[in-house]
Amino acid sequence: MTTTIEVRAPSEQSEGTRSQVQRWLKNIGDTVVENEPLIEVETDKVTIEIPAPAGGVLREILKNEQEEIEPGELLGRIQSGA
Repeated sequence: MTTTIEVRAPSEQSEGTRSQVQRWLKNIGDTVVENEPLIEVETDKVTIEIPAPAGGVLREILKNEQEEIEPGELLGRIQSGA
């Protein structure tokens, strides 16, 4: 049984802070391990890594590099299970 897991931007962002995807550390079709760094997001103040919420295969990227993102926004999807 396969499950689709959503990859979302952190929602605990400071008011008025702009964020954008700096780069994806994996490509569509790549295997990811839970908690492995998956995306680098840049804010006005820092660059943070968003870890994979689950293991599986990166199936979809919804926000590309240099695109601005909102707190909690859907960035991509991982398919887990076999």
